[in-house]
Amino acid sequence: MADSHSQLAGKTAIVTGAAGGIGSAIAAAFARDRMFVIGLDADPRVHSVLQPMKGVGVCGDLTDASVSQSAIDEAIGRTGRLDVVVNAAGIQKRTDAIDISDDDFDQLVAVNVSAAFRLVRQATKALSESKGSVVNIASLSADRAVPGIVPYGATKAALTQLSKGLAVELGQYGVRVNAVAPGYIETPMTADVLGQAEFRAAKLARIPLQRFADGDDVADVVTFLVSDAARYVTGVVLPVDGGYSIT
Repeated sequence: MADSHSQLAGKTAIVTGAAGGIGSAIAAAFARDRMFVIGLDADPRVHSVLQPMKGVGVCGDLTDASVSQSAIDEAIGRTGRLDVVVNAAGIQKRTDAIDISDDDFDQLVAVNVSAAFRLVRQATKALSESKGSVVNIASLSADRAVPGIVPYGATKAALTQLSKGLAVELGQYGVRVNAVAPGYIETPMTADVLGQAEFRAAKLARIPLQRFADGDDVADVVTFLVSDAARYVTGVVLPVDGGYSIT
């Protein structure tokens, strides 16, 4: 059997949240496997991040349907195909659930759930033609009550259920849909809490592998899921947490 990574060469992917954190690590991993990557992000740095990868950055509001469609148009226009969609973009509001404003809650839903669903819906025709794959970046907080990020956890729970439902509905077209649930990852989103010595020590004590993850730890799992090595895997939510969820 050919190496599954070599089989990714020549394929085209859209990765949201590609300007930094997990998203940029996934984009870089895909580029190393010689995939053509369209990076989609609200942060204009997405252009400079994708440039050394020989990819294309698309900057805009992910909740705008025309922006996500433009990423698909870039993929089809440049390569004639779209094989992979990774929804890695996400926002978090750290506050008690009863204190969050309506606007902030609506924004969480719009970015973490609605934008991801819309992109997949818009990309379904192209993904069906390529028998492609979708990976949504969820969170361990999807099935745990974590004080301070309850609304965020609710959006990630919605995203995991969306992933399972889409796996069932899109399977008939040969499209696989999976989700990855990272634990504590060293990213800008977690810098505030992991920078607190007491909090950091308490969480580290619960991780059997005794370290926090980085973006590459997640990216490698995503690469597996979109590769032929996972050709019969769909509808799963795969924890990438160093064992945190079993302690």
